Amino acid sequence: MPITFARIRLARVLTHRCSYLFLALLLLLVTLPFLIDSPQGRIIANLINLSILLAAVAAVGRTKLLFAIAVLLALPVVGFQVLGIVWAEPRYLMLSWVFGSFFYFTTLALLLRYVLLPDVMNTDKLYGAAAAYLMLGIMWAYFYGIIQYFNPGAFAPAGAPLTLFDLLYFSFTVLTTTGFGDIVPVLPVARVLTILEQVVGILYVAILIARLSSMYPTEERGHRTTRHT
Repeated sequence: MPITFARIRLARVLTHRCSYLFLALLLLLVTLPFLIDSPQGRIIANLINLSILLAAVAAVGRTKLLFAIAVLLALPVVGFQVLGIVWAEPRYLMLSWVFGSFFYFTTLALLLRYVLLPDVMNTDKLYGAAAAYLMLGIMWAYFYGIIQYFNPGAFAPAGAPLTLFDLLYFSFTVLTTTGFGDIVPVLPVARVLTILEQVVGILYVAILIARLSSMYPTEERGHRTTRHT
């Protein structure tokens, strides 16, 4: 079947699936400020985003069903982004953010299911945990973008609507509880979403550290204890 062939070929290309996903996410965050001000730059940013989607599909599509679900969610993200650029229509970009938030939410659930499996920890799982943290920030930026589309005054400072990079910047300051205060949620719905991101960010780090520390094999812990005594 074509979907089986595509899944196998993609898995072979992306041998270390979660590491490629983490690097693609990091590349987007680093380069986005230099790409959003020109049409050519936005095309490059969308190509990087496409690589993120492909890496995410490979990371979570470990069965035919999961691969099909990831692909079906990823295709509208790319399609509406292209339409938004070609037709310069904000509605298409908003639809891309809607499908992007669904895609990131599903990918996060599947990625954390893989990372937190009661199995021996390896490098790929560590990259998966780091990628999941970055995906949380990007997913919430999509949420903020959707809120701003329907409520242009949802965030201060007042004036022109915030760009996607502004929303990414705000999302990661909330996720890491840095809170510089240069962008502030104004409407109640924006404030509630901000609170939820702060809580999720703190709980993610706490639960992940506790879970990873419990995943070391008992035999290895015994050897370490014997050596110290």
